[in-house]
Amino acid sequence: MELLEVPAHEIRLPSRASEALDAGRPVAVTRYGRPVHVVLGHDRFALLAPLLELIEEGAAISPESLMTREDMALARDLAADTEPDEEEEREIASLLDDDAAT
Repeated sequence: MELLEVPAHEIRLPSRASEALDAGRPVAVTRYGRPVHVVLGHDRFALLAPLLELIEEGAAISPESLMTREDMALARDLAADTEPDEEEEREIASLLDDDAAT
């Protein structure tokens, strides 16, 4: 990946953006209320750089690599919810009885 390096004195960041970056938080740059860029601290970027290179090369990326926390929580919940509990069994039986009666 070709990275453009710009000296810090050529970039002006508001102090709150610098503080967020120093705290490890990404900063979204907006124009007319819409995000146009995201600025990351170097440590965060170093973690993502290999993934960005793979994407640029057109490599297949595993879906697990791109999952958000919410995606992972849902996957865990779905994996844990494989068998219906007693209440769900009764509901299923009731629905099947209703279908059989019609």
